Amino acid sequence: MKVYVVRSDFGRYTNAFKENNYVAIGWFDQLIDKSFSREDIKDLYKKVFSKDGNMRVSQNAGQVYRFINDIKIGDIVITPYSDNRLLVGKVTSDIYHEKDTTSRYYQRKKVDWFPQTLDRQILSIPMQNTLRSSLTVFNLANGNEILKHYNLTTSTKQKEIQEFNIHETIKKKFLELDGFEFEIFVSYLLQTIGFEKTDEKQGGIGDGGIDFEGVLSIYGMAAINLQVQVKRYESNSIKWKDIAAFRGAMKKDYQGCFITLSKFDKKATENAQDIDKVAINLIDGNKLIDIFISQYDEIITAMREDDNDELADKLKFKKALVPY
Repeated sequence: MKVYVVRSDFGRYTNAFKENNYVAIGWFDQLIDKSFSREDIKDLYKKVFSKDGNMRVSQNAGQVYRFINDIKIGDIVITPYSDNRLLVGKVTSDIYHEKDTTSRYYQRKKVDWFPQTLDRQILSIPMQNTLRSSLTVFNLANGNEILKHYNLTTSTKQKEIQEFNIHETIKKKFLELDGFEFEIFVSYLLQTIGFEKTDEKQGGIGDGGIDFEGVLSIYGMAAINLQVQVKRYESNSIKWKDIAAFRGAMKKDYQGCFITLSKFDKKATENAQDIDKVAINLIDGNKLIDIFISQYDEIITAMREDDNDELADKLKFKKALVPY
């Protein structure tokens, strides 16, 4: 069982896919089945889209071929909505062609969609990064993470134990830090991502709960102003009142991020995502560990450059053990 992503024009046709129990791609009005080789599809694509360059021809023809031949009955497909929701289901038919008004994509496969959508924000950072691919059709090499959410996992017990142990090892290191050290660590993490600290007074008494304030400038084309609250809780869940209090302390025109070593309860998550309020991005313990792993070398280097060797030594671990 493999896991594939099939996009629907930035979520435009996701509801159509769900309501009519199929997943589909476009490009051609005629049926393209398994009798077509990759070269056949490329030749046909050139005739239909004669103005497209060779790179675009190869990429799009390859995605058509992948949809037809690689996605098989029993595989799992993900179709993103325009927001953070992911529609997930199991393929139940081979390729067929149907032209109707439900969507403009006519190369289709039947899908039994699961009733519950998946919020991409609860997924690991590596998985979220993978889902950002611009391809229309692609395989998720680390699809076991999706399968686990629907009790379909095919991962080995050994790998699950290894991943659990690594996360638990890192979490214990975080818990050895006191509250101030933990905030300093998060500050380093944010700065290695690219945020420049803009207020040195944050993180003290009377700061309104703001532990970090910074700006991320993207080559002068755009800037993100960010305020962060950090809670080094081991097991206590963050409540909706914590989110509301943080939002109330934020400056106007700033994005907010709440980081905790524990997790957020359901009402806290709903409050953070309330479309009628300033959105708050949530980073729980698992996501924080994923980011730490991805930024590990940069974080430790930055700490040592600041002669903060004691903190760097507390956070050292064998990165070679990471299974991704």
